[in-house]
Amino acid sequence: MHASIWKFSGDADDLVRRYEAMLADVPAGNIGLQLCLRAPDGILLVDTCPTREVFEAFAAGPEFAALRARHGMPEPDSVEDHPVVAAVVDGRRR
Repeated sequence: MHASIWKFSGDADDLVRRYEAMLADVPAGNIGLQLCLRAPDGILLVDTCPTREVFEAFAAGPEFAALRARHGMPEPDSVEDHPVVAAVVDGRRR
């Protein structure tokens, strides 16, 4: 599993609204684990993919760019991808 960290700068309240609208367009079954974090200067998205190859296809693919554009999400300031060592949700290792 890989986790990517996407940094979006701007008004956090506005970005959260746009993120929520964007999320409503995505079938729940398409998201394994995702976090949206409020930062002082915007939001951070932590998204997981099963492999680095899946992440690269997702990050560079036109579908996610089109989804962001449809909801007025800016281009991310940065995107990092890291292998996941452990994921614990509600006390359970995933």
